[in-house]
Amino acid sequence: MSSLEVKGLTISRNEQILLEQTDLSFKAGTISHLFGDNGAGKTSLMRALAGLLPLDSGQIFWKGHTTATPEAEFAQDLLFLAHNLAMKPELTIAENLQFYSTLRGESASNSQIKEVARQLNIGNLLERHFAELSAGQQHKVTLCRLLLESAKLWVLDEPFVNLDAKTRDWLSAQMMAFAENGGVVIFTSHQVIDGLKIQQKISLSYSDANEPTDEVAA
Repeated sequence: MSSLEVKGLTISRNEQILLEQTDLSFKAGTISHLFGDNGAGKTSLMRALAGLLPLDSGQIFWKGHTTATPEAEFAQDLLFLAHNLAMKPELTIAENLQFYSTLRGESASNSQIKEVARQLNIGNLLERHFAELSAGQQHKVTLCRLLLESAKLWVLDEPFVNLDAKTRDWLSAQMMAFAENGGVVIFTSHQVIDGLKIQQKISLSYSDANEPTDEVAA
């Protein structure tokens, strides 16, 4: 079974220690919620988990193997959706989604793209350039990737921001279905998401940044 393990992790930013000698565990089939004050290091931790931020010390393991020199399996298993969206503004919605699918060595079909876009109520916008969309529409484009790219680990930075209630429910359902099928979900959010079954809550703040608090949901 897939799992992400953190051993002795220390990360800092601008000489501020965010985490120090921290152990964390994210098991297959679970949803973990990172929350806390702005600037406490939630995004930094997620970037570190995704292999995009250097560690001061410690190791991260995926399926028992270190991710320090990521193997193709880890890169293929990971889907990291950053808060800054990382879409190409000059491309259309369809072109952006096809680009990311191809980048992962996959090829989402036009019918697959149309179906996922329809679910998110942006099916009539596929030929619009990303830069022309509202913030909510842009975020929905990013969420399409969850169903168009195969992965076993979702690392999602503020995935519920700028979403209407219907889309928040859709996203919650996708996250729970992914976990039920053995996936690992790690996400940040300042919002309380009704109906989302969360197995682990990890609190980060300036006062206890060196000792994150794990709360296992009942």
